Amino acid sequence: MPLLLVLAFALSGCVRVRAAMAVDANDLISGTLEIATVQVKPEEIGPALTIPAELSSQVTMEPYKAEGYVGQTVRFTQLSFDQLRTLTESISSLTSRYRLNFRRSGDIVSLAGVADLTQLRPDGTDVQLKIAFPGPIGRTNGILEMDNNISWKLSPGRITDISATSQYNAESGMSWTRWVLLVGAGAVGTALIVLALALFTHRRSRRKEQMSEYV
Repeated sequence: MPLLLVLAFALSGCVRVRAAMAVDANDLISGTLEIATVQVKPEEIGPALTIPAELSSQVTMEPYKAEGYVGQTVRFTQLSFDQLRTLTESISSLTSRYRLNFRRSGDIVSLAGVADLTQLRPDGTDVQLKIAFPGPIGRTNGILEMDNNISWKLSPGRITDISATSQYNAESGMSWTRWVLLVGAGAVGTALIVLALALFTHRRSRRKEQMSEYV
């Protein structure tokens, strides 16, 4: 996964990688990645990432800057398992050390990965992963949260295995937008909340106008 592979840019430095993604009932993955390193000099902008041209309509990137970290926020929408792997490989070539793969067998979707963070020092390293599935979780070595969400906080100086299974078919689950909200894609969530409030305010104003016509 990009959240793990990007560590190649700063194996001995301070890294922040936060990922929130959701798998929908059609095996399409949407989410957000925050990939950054500590800014030492004013001109530093963090890791340089490359997005494959064939994914340009589904993947966007914008500058990230928060709490002394600088880098990129990568947002992706409805990528297939293979497309996610393509995105992974485009960000870093160290696929042998950092892996995260999704596979389907019947109604079972499995997640298997490994993260080698042995060369990262503890101070200033913040690596987190959240994934939501549209069906019940069968097993996982992550922290199981509500609504079929799983989270991992990866520890520097260690090799961590990542695994989970979920059972669902194409008729089960919710839309990917609901799942992205559940796993914490804040920008998307805020936009939808603002939109909902705006619609509510508009409808209430319209209702008052209609009532005044009869007074």
